[in-house]
Amino acid sequence: MVGPSITKEDREKFLVQLKVGFALLVGGSMALVALWGAGGLLVAFGVGVAATLVGGALAQITFPDSIAETPYEDDRERGPKPGTRLQERQERSDGRETQASNRNGPR
Repeated sequence: MVGPSITKEDREKFLVQLKVGFALLVGGSMALVALWGAGGLLVAFGVGVAATLVGGALAQITFPDSIAETPYEDDRERGPKPGTRLQERQERSDGRETQASNRNGPR
């Protein structure tokens, strides 16, 4: 079986970058809203900083650290791997065909 091509460190680094980008997007957009709403530069800056902090909290909730994990690296049981049920059905089906042909005798 082939494992993941991305290391755990790369996943964690991407997740941090995603959270920072999300927080900055929220902060920047709220600063623009404050600026557009006839607020001064100082007000827009304050709103931007506050909204970036709120965006950071939202990013923590929206993108939990568990999404950086991959099922191939941990040993916790998380149910069957993709394709396992299909493979089991095919094996049962093959077994039934073998039993049916054994009952009918050799050809």
